[in-house]
Amino acid sequence: MRKKGFILLFILVIAAFSQGKAQNYNWAIGVRGGVTASGITVRHNFDPSNSIEAIIDFAQGFNLYALYERNIPVIQEGFNFYYGAGANIGAWDHHHSEFAFGIDGVIGLEYKLPTIPLAFSLDYKPNLNLIEKTKFHALDFGLGVKVTF
Repeated sequence: MRKKGFILLFILVIAAFSQGKAQNYNWAIGVRGGVTASGITVRHNFDPSNSIEAIIDFAQGFNLYALYERNIPVIQEGFNFYYGAGANIGAWDHHHSEFAFGIDGVIGLEYKLPTIPLAFSLDYKPNLNLIEKTKFHALDFGLGVKVTF
């Protein structure tokens, strides 16, 4: 019985992480609501596995994030796990405009609806500011909605 359970689990894991088409759109534009990075997001998929994403944030001042992301299809058609890293630059305070430059990571799950050009994402994006407004922001979870084309 244990052997059959192990084989079934192995087949399910292989099916969940099978290499299908990771992204079925080239561009997406939308919004991301997060703890420290909320604003407009633009994403470009170079190929099924590689993307860049820019976030223009107005929540904590004005910040620009640039992220390189790797995409992996999971679960079923339309779901993609992504992870990556990048940098941010801007001003972290509305009143004092403290300059900030830092590094960012991102890990998330995206679902692209099959019949309409919408994608939804849930991600975690930690940030470490290295210059001026130095601080580690560990609790940036975000929800995104994008129009794809």
